[in-house]
Amino acid sequence: MMELNDPFEFLGPIFADKSERQRMRKFKAEVDKDFGLICLSDNWSHPLLWGHYADKHKGVCLGFDVLQPEDFEAVEYVEERPPMNQFGISAFSDLPEESIKRMLHLKFHAWSYEAEFRTFIDLKATVYDEKSKLHFVPFRPTMKLAQVIMGWRSKSTRTEVSKALGWLKQDVEVFKSRPAFQEFEVVRNRDDALWE
Repeated sequence: MMELNDPFEFLGPIFADKSERQRMRKFKAEVDKDFGLICLSDNWSHPLLWGHYADKHKGVCLGFDVLQPEDFEAVEYVEERPPMNQFGISAFSDLPEESIKRMLHLKFHAWSYEAEFRTFIDLKATVYDEKSKLHFVPFRPTMKLAQVIMGWRSKSTRTEVSKALGWLKQDVEVFKSRPAFQEFEVVRNRDDALWE
């Protein structure tokens, strides 16, 4: 959580009192020790997503069929930071579970292009990679890999992607993307001959 690119993650509401801000930061640090996030978008075609999360279009987008959508919560995008009394309380320590849940899914509206859905993951259920210092969640039965969308600047070949998918390749749609010709969006490149 501490590595997320939005410094306001979990700090969306206005904490007017210094001790309340400290309490919330401590809560965020405690959550960070035990939990991670899986964040999904329902719009792979937004160019900012590719610019921010796919190595400036050199990366890849994985499309999933989410078989239990109730496992994910939609992020709420707001214009202004809400005061604590909007949560029906005056202090962070009084927060009921529902209000904490809302705070964990609250973001500034400028991030709304992400169309984000998120779920929290217990880090004990992940595989930790010492080299990258990243946690990985094994594929679950409730999330089926359906698409691999290659960034238009990706140097990976069709053969390399097929090899990486292994036995999954028979059930996964793989294609290259490109910038749209008339709109600000990323679309499927229909000319397969342009991708080796």
